Amino acid sequence: MKKTIKNSVLISSFFTLSILLSFPTTSYSGGLVIQQDQDFIIAKNPFYSLNIQKAPYALTVIRGDSIVFGHAVPDKTGGSFFVKDGSKFHLKQIETWRSQANDLYLTVATTCNEEKVNVFINCHKDHIDITWRLNSRAIVDQMGENFSLKAAGHWYGGNVTSAHNWPLETGQTRLDPFNAGYNQTAPIWLTSKGTGVFINTCQVMGFSVNDKDDGLFSFNVKNTHQLSYQIIVGDNIVDAYHTFIDFVGKPSVVPPKEYFVDSIFNSWIELKIDVNQQGMLQYARKIRQYDFPCTILMIDDMWQNRYGDQEFNPEKFPDPKKMFDELHQLGFKVALWVVPYIHQDAANYQYAVDNHYLVMGKTGKKPALVKWWNGTTAIIDLSNPQAYSWLLNDLKSLQSRYGVDGFKLDGGDAGRYPADLKSFGNVPPNKATDLFAGMGQHFIINELRVSWLVQNLGLVQRLRDKNSNWSVKSGLRSLIPNGLTESLIGYSYFCPDMIGGGLSSDFENKKFKGMDPELFIRWTQASAMMPMMQFSFAPWNLDEKSINICRDYTKLHRQMGDYIYQLARKFQQTGEPIARPLFFRNPEDEKTYFIQDQFMLGDRFLVAPVQAKGAVSRDVYLPQGVWKDFWSAKIYKGGQTIEDYPAPIEILPIFISITEN
Repeated sequence: MKKTIKNSVLISSFFTLSILLSFPTTSYSGGLVIQQDQDFIIAKNPFYSLNIQKAPYALTVIRGDSIVFGHAVPDKTGGSFFVKDGSKFHLKQIETWRSQANDLYLTVATTCNEEKVNVFINCHKDHIDITWRLNSRAIVDQMGENFSLKAAGHWYGGNVTSAHNWPLETGQTRLDPFNAGYNQTAPIWLTSKGTGVFINTCQVMGFSVNDKDDGLFSFNVKNTHQLSYQIIVGDNIVDAYHTFIDFVGKPSVVPPKEYFVDSIFNSWIELKIDVNQQGMLQYARKIRQYDFPCTILMIDDMWQNRYGDQEFNPEKFPDPKKMFDELHQLGFKVALWVVPYIHQDAANYQYAVDNHYLVMGKTGKKPALVKWWNGTTAIIDLSNPQAYSWLLNDLKSLQSRYGVDGFKLDGGDAGRYPADLKSFGNVPPNKATDLFAGMGQHFIINELRVSWLVQNLGLVQRLRDKNSNWSVKSGLRSLIPNGLTESLIGYSYFCPDMIGGGLSSDFENKKFKGMDPELFIRWTQASAMMPMMQFSFAPWNLDEKSINICRDYTKLHRQMGDYIYQLARKFQQTGEPIARPLFFRNPEDEKTYFIQDQFMLGDRFLVAPVQAKGAVSRDVYLPQGVWKDFWSAKIYKGGQTIEDYPAPIEILPIFISITEN
């Protein structure tokens, strides 16, 4: 026994290892060896053992001689629970069980006297399918699980915006409801011991990690009579990640190479909602004048007359076709910003009402009206195939009439859908989010900010708008943990949003004294070695030295473009992420699980951006192997921390692996 674990179930599970072969009842069932005594049922295959405590019902997964995953049952009431009519109940004790091949069937009593639960467990080589349902089939408020954080090691995944806690158990997170909102989310969590949890549902959920320092990973699914999830069991976290990618599917397409080679430019910070034809042309000409490599150019919010009318405002854009022709002549592919909302003053609104194209309120008689950051709006019901085709055809009409190349799909956050909404397809909010995200698959140029389970579509995903500061929660220091979490939940084609920050409120604040050139340079450097990089604040607004440094790093990104694009194609083939945590290279190295300010680009380049104001050096951890300094060609032996590595303002620390891992 290597460590003492306070949880009684986990201690008991360790004890069962020592007496495994002396159990009085042993039977073989397909690939499983089933053993039991008074307290435990053990299902064992060549890859792991699943220990099932009889009272209270609880699961523990053991690989080799170590616990790698398990329920937490500190109060003896059980780790599995449901909430019915506002009261919480637990799964109590196993009353009957049987096995067949790789399956186990259990009947479990609960602390709710009128309810029993049927549990179905199917053991595979790399995961365990678990489904339990109430005998009564009653729809209850929620069904969920409590697992021990400590048993599984260090935790990652879930939602991008919680990743400033790296790993997750180092902070306290509670999102209930847990919906597709703010940024990419997915109901998947991976752990350093090679395990994970995947809940393949679009239903509204809740989850918490170490809430109130309770040491638990908890999740629940709302309004259901059945809970299904998978416990992933791999040799290490990389193995577990690949199992998850196999579940959700590798991307069906790879975005165009220009995404990975050139910088993206977006009008938002420079023009905001005053975006107009003359301003866009001037912005585009400046990009060329200052020699910034760019192919994809985005026209952001308020190019249209009204939200929901897919038509240019004629006062702002008197001749859109002429503008697009000139932008194309300048070598740009141009995308338009689009949302799935339609305001009541839009010319299209009544047509959408008459044709039942809108999400309806609780009575089903009037369209639901919800708040978003630009006012009050109705939502296009994309679960209605005719409404979906209507919006899609409008977007394709923009392509045919003006030469629009693609679309930046914003909004669609599940949290903006009322809980009691009525849709044509009766879809939950997370599914509605993914239906809008899926609109991107019809356009080779696309960009998403919010999604749930569309990893297999190969869409371009971006980090949400960041504050123009150095903070780890929503500024420069959030780029790496947020981006790496995107990779871990299956969205490897990601862009770290707008360099220098994308929240316009920061730039409009009276206290804002202008862009900090140092922050902007360090942000550019951090982005340059990520899959994509995007500008909005114009770098030519800075001093000449800053402009030159930023341009040099866009050109470094272009030099790396072929390599990055190869990684993008490899992700489609193998699921290996483009940007990845250091523990992907050395999952056995405990130090790598806490490093949130370095990352690997593929398996060759280690990148360690400077993320502290005024810093001209930083410590860099090099994993095992032999490394060459990108700038000086100096050779370093891995497995050590280089202290005070010199990194003046023009230097981004980069190291090249010159040995096989």
